[in-house]
Amino acid sequence: MSRLSEVLRESNVSGLSARGVARAARERGYSLNHDTAARYLRGDHGRPDEATLVAFADVLGVDLAVLRTAADLPAELTAPYTPPPEASRLNRRQRLAVDEIIRAMLDTTSSSHSGDELAQHRRRPTPRAARFGTPDKPEN
Repeated sequence: MSRLSEVLRESNVSGLSARGVARAARERGYSLNHDTAARYLRGDHGRPDEATLVAFADVLGVDLAVLRTAADLPAELTAPYTPPPEASRLNRRQRLAVDEIIRAMLDTTSSSHSGDELAQHRRRPTPRAARFGTPDKPEN
């Protein structure tokens, strides 16, 4: 059983079933279904997403930092990230890019390229246009 599941079970002082946890979560505005709740309570789960941890923290009355620590996630700050005031100048496309950068920084479970693919990419010659910003001239 995972450490997170142990903490969830210890925090479930009311003895709620997985369906009870899911029902209580829905009543509080979360979308935690009973199958997911059951997997976490019995230790049969993967890496938890933030919404799942927040729902469990609220329903079971346990601090979010405690759940993050048990899940081996950073627990130093538990409030949602708020960008600086200057971020209001970003247009929609820029905001989506920043959001994607944040997701990419947090996604440690998968990589779009393997080490071999990256090594092959580094060995490929860069086209002249990309190196010098000028179009390739046809050779005669």
